[in-house]
Amino acid sequence: MKELIIIGAGGYAKSVLDSIDYSKYEVEGFIDEFSKKKEHLGISIIANSLESIKDKEKYCYFIAIGNNKRRKYWFDKLKSYNLELINVIDKSSIVSKNATIGTGCFVGKFAVVNSKAIIGDNTIINTRALVEHGCKVGNHCNLSTNMVINGDVVVGDGSFIGSSSVTIGQLTIGAWSTVGAGAVVIRNVGDNVTVAGVPAKIIKEGAMLG
Repeated sequence: MKELIIIGAGGYAKSVLDSIDYSKYEVEGFIDEFSKKKEHLGISIIANSLESIKDKEKYCYFIAIGNNKRRKYWFDKLKSYNLELINVIDKSSIVSKNATIGTGCFVGKFAVVNSKAIIGDNTIINTRALVEHGCKVGNHCNLSTNMVINGDVVVGDGSFIGSSSVTIGQLTIGAWSTVGAGAVVIRNVGDNVTVAGVPAKIIKEGAMLG
């Protein structure tokens, strides 16, 4: 059994803790940069920085931070120390044996990743999210609850796809873009924009939400 440190003692950690395979991992505690508490969800906050952890290499790690840019920061930091990141894949999820999942990913309750989908590193696929066949999802993305990306959609690095949104097949969503909750995407979305509505239209350029 491996000793696991979770980075980020916030709301997302609740889902992560609920989905860990406890036959493989024992949670040692949290690292949280900002918390002044001693524990979160009954588990100790053992440090405010990675540098405070002695014998870092004896642990494996998971980043439970919802913000894509902060999650990327921590991913890069852990990789710079050559530390092990794990995937947390809920037992209720359905992941095709022909799909590819990167490193440091979360696949939540009743999420589906279908055949030939490719998921990059450090990406969140949240509760009931559906990633259809042949989709390519980049690194550091957040696919929120109940969203749907249909067949052969490409999602660029760092993008946030909002709850209950639907993207029709064979489209591209650019890097570091945001699709608003409930949006229906029927045309390609460029880099670093926010789209919302039915059908989805650009409402903001040059800044990523969340």
